[in-house]
Amino acid sequence: MGLVVSILLFFVSGDVIYAFGRSKYNEYLLNKTVEEGTRPKIDISDDKLVSRPLVVERLKKILQPDRDQSYYYLICGEHGTGKTTLARIASSEVGCGVIYVDIPANLDELGEAFGKAINFALEKVSVTGQWLRKIKSDVDAPKLSEWGKALKAFRHASEVYKAKHDKPMVIVYDNVSHLVQENPKILDILQDDAKHSADDRKYIAVFVCSEGSVPRRMESRSAWSRAKTPVMEIGDLSKEESMKYLIKKRNIKEVDANKLFDLVGGRIIELKTVADDFLAGKEFEIIKQQVLDKVEKKFQSAQLLPNDLYYEVGKSLISDLLKSNELSFLAFKKYFDKVEELNEVLGSNIFAYHPEKNIVTFQSRSVESYIQENANLFNMH
Repeated sequence: MGLVVSILLFFVSGDVIYAFGRSKYNEYLLNKTVEEGTRPKIDISDDKLVSRPLVVERLKKILQPDRDQSYYYLICGEHGTGKTTLARIASSEVGCGVIYVDIPANLDELGEAFGKAINFALEKVSVTGQWLRKIKSDVDAPKLSEWGKALKAFRHASEVYKAKHDKPMVIVYDNVSHLVQENPKILDILQDDAKHSADDRKYIAVFVCSEGSVPRRMESRSAWSRAKTPVMEIGDLSKEESMKYLIKKRNIKEVDANKLFDLVGGRIIELKTVADDFLAGKEFEIIKQQVLDKVEKKFQSAQLLPNDLYYEVGKSLISDLLKSNELSFLAFKKYFDKVEELNEVLGSNIFAYHPEKNIVTFQSRSVESYIQENANLFNMH
């Protein structure tokens, strides 16, 4: 019996020493990472990168809070506006005290993403720990998720940083739209934590998302009371910026650049696609038809084509938007009897909700191009 106890004490003491050492090393790595910042990489070559210095400078100001700041931020932009690239540039340039977390599409990888961002080695259960768990049969005891462990460690690191620098550090949550699709409760937890941290001046959270259901969900919760308003929106490139990209970066003649811009506007992801196709030798009319076919699939998915569920209400909305370019959210909402219908249509990538001004517009220039080319479908003359 004495031998068994001695062996058990040997393993337990070894595990305790190991766990203590691992904890201290994790703490060292985390504090070091916070000091230096994560400085995310930009995977775009300089000849393809569109410079937007005014937007970057605005983001950098957000990432450098003063000691008494007591609110968090929401930054929105439609898919393809370049918000992730801009957030990465600003985070990298500010560096110190800025942690950038890219929320993965597969939420099973969320803990790994958190751990990678803050250089935090997620603890594995030791042999003795597994043995003791079996003895205790505590399989039903609540367990903290991996991303929850990383967030808890981050809170502690933020206190260390605040004590040393007399200002809060910043955590950037990019692509939070992935959360609202798969597990909105996680988004709620992060928002609540951001609110409480802003109250305590510990760290400042910055949420980066596509416009749509994320801002509407966050605005509807009590934790919104600590959000900085109005929301910052990252929009399309101006015509001047778009033409500069097409002519100087892509070496496309001005007359052709104008055609491409008129087709897709300043949405950088669409500009890049049509520029690639044009430089590959495709005729403009073929490129145009490809763009329109892609948009038509969105209309089909949104059930906004003739004989579809939302065709009639869609016609009215399209008519009003063509007249005024924008509708207040309240005016848009009046077209629907059920919230579920409103959310379905608004989430279909035909219309876009802008939280900064609380308005609704067409989602992109390519959507407008499709409507103009198919005016007879919507009784537009």
